[in-house]
Amino acid sequence: MAQGDYAVDGIEFPATIQVPDSPPLKFLGQGVTDMTIETILVKFTAIGVYASEDIKGHLKAWGGKASSDLTAEESGYFKDFVDAPVPKLLKIGVIKGIKGNQYGGTLESSIRDRLAYDDKYEEEEEAVVERIVEYLETKNLPPGSCMFIYWPTPDEIKMSVSTDNTIPEKFDFSAVNKNVATYLLHWYMGENAMSETTSAALAEGVVALLA
Repeated sequence: MAQGDYAVDGIEFPATIQVPDSPPLKFLGQGVTDMTIETILVKFTAIGVYASEDIKGHLKAWGGKASSDLTAEESGYFKDFVDAPVPKLLKIGVIKGIKGNQYGGTLESSIRDRLAYDDKYEEEEEAVVERIVEYLETKNLPPGSCMFIYWPTPDEIKMSVSTDNTIPEKFDFSAVNKNVATYLLHWYMGENAMSETTSAALAEGVVALLA
């Protein structure tokens, strides 16, 4: 690996990633999804968060603050990060293999429930969530495979799955819906995220970026 690259359980997170039609995206932090099963900690995925360095201009209010200030309840930081109109990407490396339909089912129920709670789950949102699930149902996610989720803008989602660590030459799924795009990113790294370690690591990365 090059200097500045990071790896966890065989999943590599380069210091920068270049995906199609995107500026270079900077690695800001990495966390995991895990669960303790019969006293054994089982890791499921490793999640790396990337964004254009231009995001600094949209997070100036958080300069000089500690990462704990950013992640404090109702701080407003997560919304500022998600709403910043710059490209963002998640690289999700699979540590423990899972079927695409299982992953899609978990994603669907979580995003649907969050949107419905805020009265934002209308026909358009339902259609986009169903398309994401249908896309994931066609994928196998063995150990070492990676899913890339890219937000060119806060309204748009693009996805691709790689059987190894290679960066996709093109994305084979795309959809435009601000509510789904926003809530999907919040689910991964926002307040009350599926991975608290990812949220915490990202906050530390943002603090370092703004220093």
